[in-house]
Amino acid sequence: MSRSFPRSAFSAALILFGLILWPILHADRLYIDDMGRASEGYLGWGSDGRPLANVLMEVVNAGTPLTDITPVPQLAALLMLAGLAALIGRRFKLPGSWLAALCALPLAGSPYYLENLSYKFDVLTMTSALVLAAIAALDPLRGKLQIPRKMLLLLMALCLYQPAANVYVLLVIAQVVVGQLRDTDPGTLLRQSASQIGATLVACVLYVVVLKHTVRGGYSNEHGTIDPTFFVQNLGHFWHYVLMTLTTLRGWVLLILAGVAVPVTLLGTLRYAWRQWPQAGNGVRIALVLAVPLLPLSLLIAPWGPMLVLADPVFAPRVMIGFGALMTTSALILTAAAPRLRADHRHVIGLLVLPAAVMVLIASVYGNSLEQQKAYEDNLSGNMVDDIAALRLQTQVDGIALIGRAGHPPIVRHNMRKHPILTELLPVHLTQGWGWAAEQLRLFGPVPPMRTVPPETLGALAGQQPNIARAAYRVYVHDHIAIFMFKPSGEPPPVR
Repeated sequence: MSRSFPRSAFSAALILFGLILWPILHADRLYIDDMGRASEGYLGWGSDGRPLANVLMEVVNAGTPLTDITPVPQLAALLMLAGLAALIGRRFKLPGSWLAALCALPLAGSPYYLENLSYKFDVLTMTSALVLAAIAALDPLRGKLQIPRKMLLLLMALCLYQPAANVYVLLVIAQVVVGQLRDTDPGTLLRQSASQIGATLVACVLYVVVLKHTVRGGYSNEHGTIDPTFFVQNLGHFWHYVLMTLTTLRGWVLLILAGVAVPVTLLGTLRYAWRQWPQAGNGVRIALVLAVPLLPLSLLIAPWGPMLVLADPVFAPRVMIGFGALMTTSALILTAAAPRLRADHRHVIGLLVLPAAVMVLIASVYGNSLEQQKAYEDNLSGNMVDDIAALRLQTQVDGIALIGRAGHPPIVRHNMRKHPILTELLPVHLTQGWGWAAEQLRLFGPVPPMRTVPPETLGALAGQQPNIARAAYRVYVHDHIAIFMFKPSGEPPPVR
C-alpha cells in the first residue's frame, strides 16, 4: 500500500462530513454557551479541566477577548475529520475511496455529535480532542518514543475535551479485533495492547494532576465526583438514553450498526482462539481465553468510559462521542470480517450507505429545525425586549422573570415527533430558571436582572388582567418585576 497521502479517501470524507456540517453552518445559531462568549469574549474552559481548550481558542482568535469567527473553526474541524478518515483508511488498509469515508463518518456524523458541531466556539476544541484521541489510538508512527507519543496525544485530547478519550479506547479495541480477524500474530497484538495500556495509564495519572490544578466551580465539581458504585446504574442509564432517543426505524438502523460489532467480535475471537491455540504458549492461551468474553463486553462499556464511575454524570448528546466511535468500530470490524463471509469491500460499502444516508438525513432535519428555532426565539426575544422598554415608560421595572418556557415552533414540533433525538438537540434558550435566557435577551437589547417569583405571587396573578398579551406569552408587572408567562407549547418533555 502506498505511503503517500490517500487523497481520494480525503476528498470522499470531505463530501460526507460536509453534508453533515453544512445544515448546521447554514442555520447559524448561537448555541447555549456561544451567546455569552460571542457577547463577552470569555474563555472559561480551564475550570472544567480543559486548559488546552483555552490555549487553542486564544491562539485561533489571535488573543482575547474571543469573537465569533464562524466559519473558520467549523471548516478547520471539517479538514481534520477528513484527514482522520484518510488516516483510518491507511491504518486499516481499506481499499478504494469511499470505504474509509463511510467507516469514519459516524465519528462526527452520529446524531449525538451534532450538538458538538453546533457550538461555534467549542466545535474546534471538541473535534481536535476527537482527532488527537484517534491518532493516539492509531499511532501511525514507530520507534522508541511510541508510548510517550501516545501518552502525549491522549493527554492533549483529555485537556481539550474529556469524553474524546472514549474514541481512543474503541479504536484500540477495533485494532485488536481486526488483527484477530486478519490472523495477526498474537505476540504482535499483545505488544500493541501493552503499549496502549502503558500510554493510557501514564496519561491518566498526568491528567489527574491537571484536574487538581484547574477544576473550579460548582458545575465541574457537581459532575466530577467519582463513585464506582454507580458503574452499573450509569451503564444502564446511558444505554436507556440511547434507546429512548433512537426509537424510530431510522434510529434502529444506527443501533444495528453499533450493535453488530458485538456478535461479530465474539465469533471472531472464538475463531482466532481456536486457530492459535495449538501453537500458543501458556501465557498466550490465558490471553486468548480472556479475550473471548472481555472484547465483546468492552464494546458495550467503552462508549461511556470514565463517565460510568461518576456519581452524577452529564446525560447529554455532547458527551456521547463514544457512540459514534462504536459505530465506526463496528464498520471497521465488518470490513475485516467480510472476506471470512465470502464478501468484499463493495458489499460492505453497500451496507454502510444506509446508515450514512440516515445520518445525513437527521443532520439535514436538525439543521432546518435549528434555523426555525433560532428565528422563533429571536422573534420572541425582540418582542420581549421591546415590551420591557414599553413597560418602563409606564411603571418602574427593576427585574424580569420567566415562567415556563418558550417551546418550539410548529415545524420543529413536527420534526421532533418524527425524530425524537431532536428533543435533546434543540435547547430552548428562553426557559425559566436557565441562565441562558438572560443571555438570549441581551442579544437584542438591555434588560433588567433576572428575578425569581414565589408561588404565592403566581397564584395572585391568576385573575389579573395582563399588562401585555401576545400569542406566545402574557406579561404581568408585580412588585416592579415584569413576569413573562409562556403558554404551554404542547411538545413532549426532554428524554431523561
